[in-house]
Amino acid sequence: KAAAEKKRKAAEKKKKAAAEKKRKAAEKKKKAAAEKKRKAAEKKKKAAEKKAQEAAAAQAQREQDEYEAVSAFGALAWAIQEQVSRNWSESGDFTGMSASFLVKVDRQGRVTEVTMTHSSGDARLDESAENAIYKASPLPFPSEARYYEYLKEFNFVFKPSP
Repeated sequence: KAAAEKKRKAAEKKKKAAAEKKRKAAEKKKKAAAEKKRKAAEKKKKAAEKKAQEAAAAQAQREQDEYEAVSAFGALAWAIQEQVSRNWSESGDFTGMSASFLVKVDRQGRVTEVTMTHSSGDARLDESAENAIYKASPLPFPSEARYYEYLKEFNFVFKPSP
């Protein structure tokens, strides 16, 4: 009887040890899965942060490029006005008049399209100013290729010199 009791206790002990081993293995597996999930979430978060930083940097670069393009173009605005004025020849008194145009250019500054956006009120001035813009082509244009996107079309106000 003692041998049977001893055998039963040994079997029970073995069963408890196996259950404990199984529980520890399951716990270890659960911890490993949780760690894997945490690392994946961390990796995803870092990737999202990196993507956001890259997007912010790209946006900042675009804004900087646009600012530089406008500054470079601003420096050339007088030269463009002069070049158009040299190509304008219309007699008459146009004092105080002006006409506005949307001017589209290619990458070399060649005028591809001119659209009047505000008339001077005098058809002769409007037409002759538009012709002068075309004749002034190619216009002085910034040499930086990256500026083209911001300057491919611009507003131009023609004011005839007395």
